[in-house]
Amino acid sequence: VVVGVAELLPHPLYAGEATSGDIALARLARPVQFGPKLGPVCLPSPTLRFPPGTPCVTTGWGEERPGGDW
Repeated sequence: VVVGVAELLPHPLYAGEATSGDIALARLARPVQFGPKLGPVCLPSPTLRFPPGTPCVTTGWGEERPGGDW
């Protein structure tokens, strides 16, 4: 599925690569049809806090080391 981006919403604290605010939301140019391999990402409430030791799953995209593959 290829869909254009209508608007990119960077994190308010973004200050360049490899910072804690290095994340953004993309508003798509058109709706997409969800299916078995395409679905939404659920965002938590901004006030949600996880106690220490809570198991979490993270994903990302970027270099694992300087000069490495994406």
